[in-house]
Amino acid sequence: MIPDWPRALGGPAGQAQLKFNNDDFIVEELFEFEPSDDGEFDWLWIEKSGDSTDYVARAIAREAGVTTKAVTYSGLKDRHALTRQWFCVHRAGKPALEWQDKISGNWRVLKACRHRQKLRRGSHRGNHFTLSLRDFVGDKTLLEVRADAVAQGFPNYFGEQRFGRDGGNITACRDWFGSAKQLGRFEKSMYLSSARAWLFNQLLAARVDADSWCSALDGELFALRDSGSIFSEPLNADIFSRLELGDIHPTGPLFGGAGKTCVMADVAKLEAQIFGREPELCDGLLRSGLKMERRSLRVLAKNMHWHWADEQTFCLSFSLPRGCFATALVRELIEY
Repeated sequence: MIPDWPRALGGPAGQAQLKFNNDDFIVEELFEFEPSDDGEFDWLWIEKSGDSTDYVARAIAREAGVTTKAVTYSGLKDRHALTRQWFCVHRAGKPALEWQDKISGNWRVLKACRHRQKLRRGSHRGNHFTLSLRDFVGDKTLLEVRADAVAQGFPNYFGEQRFGRDGGNITACRDWFGSAKQLGRFEKSMYLSSARAWLFNQLLAARVDADSWCSALDGELFALRDSGSIFSEPLNADIFSRLELGDIHPTGPLFGGAGKTCVMADVAKLEAQIFGREPELCDGLLRSGLKMERRSLRVLAKNMHWHWADEQTFCLSFSLPRGCFATALVRELIEY
């Protein structure tokens, strides 16, 4: 089971239904660039509902007559949502296909163009979310206050979807680490990501409990808000001011072998305590060859807007950086 990680803003304002319908949870990728409409790669802007990103990628490969390796995408999107994202197909030397307005099951092509470059994982800068929280029961005024507050920052937990149904990915990962079983690339990546997310969330939970998730401890590594670049600097008035303004964030570990930079002092002690609770996961991640990385403990919601669609339906829209979870924001508002 997945723990009920501690909340930073206090108890939820009430209860509501999230994802009552797929179009109650709309996700659209945000990019810094547009395809050039020239080149050897087909780029497809696809809307899907009820299918996983990987499923659609395999369906595109069949339609295009290419291997699954010839179809790429920037990020995985939730199956139980209405999502819009780019897919890329490499069909060098093959006859042109008419992609525009193609509909297949639960997905359709909204736009098709060419580009000179392949779409690589992690190319998008973020995602825009439009959510409808239905059948709300609770304190409406408190909910509105919380919606304004999360725009100033909330704990950057990995969402429950990273761990699979009832935490099944973590259970499977522990079993895998304790065996000699060989996994495919997709499964292996999923389990390793789940293990790192599990350790990160435990560390973040400890810092939320200690009310240090958005402040600086001795030995901290910081992340720049926009670029995510990691740096260390002794605590001083400038650091405290930049934290207050949201220009930089404290970070937590994405566990792996020693990297280029490392935490020290109080932060190192706390992280060592967390790692000591999960020796099997840590040993397995080290054997995988992953290097230690850092992730911001705090995330800010940009372009936050909310309104009441009716007496019990609270709608909100906002943008988050790549890799951040809308459900981490929603859990600061309600139980769902």
